[in-house]
Amino acid sequence: MTITGKTRILALIGDPVAQAKTPARINQLLAEQDQQDDYVLVPMHVSSGNLHAVMSGLRHMQNFAGAVITMPHKVAICALLDTLTPEAQTTGAVNVVYRDAQGRLHGHILDGAGFVNGLLAAGYKVQGSHCLMRGAGGAASAIAFALAQHGCQSLRIYNRSVKKAEFLKDQLLLAYPEFKVTVAADDELVDNTGTQTNPLLFQRDIDIAINASSLGMQGQDNLPFSSNIIKHCKLVAECVIAPEQTALLQLANSLGIKTHVGLNMLNSQLALMLEFMTRPSPK
Repeated sequence: MTITGKTRILALIGDPVAQAKTPARINQLLAEQDQQDDYVLVPMHVSSGNLHAVMSGLRHMQNFAGAVITMPHKVAICALLDTLTPEAQTTGAVNVVYRDAQGRLHGHILDGAGFVNGLLAAGYKVQGSHCLMRGAGGAASAIAFALAQHGCQSLRIYNRSVKKAEFLKDQLLLAYPEFKVTVAADDELVDNTGTQTNPLLFQRDIDIAINASSLGMQGQDNLPFSSNIIKHCKLVAECVIAPEQTALLQLANSLGIKTHVGLNMLNSQLALMLEFMTRPSPK
């Protein structure tokens, strides 16, 4: 890699970013495509309170090409962009941004496609599945819409804020009126005593349990799901990338449940992210 005055800047914007795998993987992909002198991706640790100022500055930076957006900014970033793709409008979240020659910022969401494509590539079936998801933020929204699009039969959403989960449910039903989606409060899944606080949940096994929250990032001990719930799951899938083997996946493995690491979601969308950020600017 040779950085010159012609090298254009890509960014990873999040809080925190120390655990992020995206910079190394995007820069590796640039090298594989012989673009390592044309672009470089750097991490930018940006708090929620400074997001507006940072995006305003990047808008005026003529050698800034685009950014990958990660937690916790995927929803808040939408209000700071000039246009959103239909997918981003529908989900209300963005995880990749492109700056055109006029300084306009355009947002797209690839988390849903990345997550589902990762499952399919690993040989797992989404169509007809019964899924359980922790989280209702940007990544969770994108994943929920992708599950519905690919024929998931039912989805149960758990989130700390029930109001936020209900909003996601309403948006899903607007786009997919026949989709079976329900919402439950946190206190229905934190009970690790073996008591089934919600017996209806266990009328059938859960095909895929998904952690689309930040729980487990940086080795946190908090579990998105208790062992009482995990034992009813056929597959436990993570969106947290680091550590690769989160406490949730370790617990699932100890119970003999199949697991799917968060890196699969990232790897399935890296090329799409790079393509979006480095597209030629319209005349």
